Formats: sequence, structure tokens, C-alpha cells
Amino acid sequence: MRLTYRGHDYEQELVPPVEMRDSGSVGLYRGRELHFSYPRHIPVPQPVNRLQYRGVAYHTTETGEVNSIGRVVRPAAQPQARRAIAHAPARLVDQQELAKVHHQYLMERLQRRLEVARAKGDDALIRQLEQERHQLV
Repeated sequence: MRLTYRGHDYEQELVPPVEMRDSGSVGLYRGRELHFSYPRHIPVPQPVNRLQYRGVAYHTTETGEVNSIGRVVRPAAQPQARRAIAHAPARLVDQQELAKVHHQYLMERLQRRLEVARAKGDDALIRQLEQERHQLV
């Protein structure tokens, strides 16, 4: 292609167009939706992480898979921590299951706090914890 800039002529080589792939990521900029893309020939590797959730170790792979490594045993685990480890899912893929386990844990902690408040006879704290329980339900 023959071009001219400030009186100087030059030739530009045409670069073949790069085929783009939609990344599936969407963002907002000044109120407008943006769709991000990347060249098709470039793979998008996922980060590889070694993680732990409530005593269950797992890792992510470059393809985005989640693999369970196993339970991490702590020598001086509290009884509540052991209960939480028993409730932890082996694979943390399903967000609904994770939310359910989290809610169950919060309810158990709240119940324990209510028992302590009743044993102390603290009526103000009991009312506050009852309100918190109604919000969680």
C-alpha cells in the first residue's frame, strides 16, 4: 500500500488480519459494556494456585480445573474447626454448595453464641443475636 506523510511517500506492508476470540469477560467503562477479546492463536492460561479452604487443600490447573489434594491435619484443631472441616466440600466448584456450607457454619456459630448469652443471662445480647438469626434465615 502506498502512503504519504508530510510529502514523503512510503510503502506499508499489509499485515494479515489476526483472528480474535471472545474471552467471555465483560466490563463497564463510563456506563458502556465492553467485551474483551484476544488473538485466537494465543492460549489464555489460568493461574496455577495451591489453596486451602477450611482444612481442605486443593489446587487449580492451567486449564481451570480444580483438583482436591486432601485434608490438612492440624494437631491442635478446635472442635468447631473439626466440624467445619467435616462440612467442607472436596471440590470447590459449585458456588451454591459453598454458600450452603458457609450459611450452615454461621448458623452453628450463632447458636453457640446464643447458648453462652443465655447461660450468662444477658437479655440484651440474646435479643441482638435473635435479630441476627432472623436476618440469616
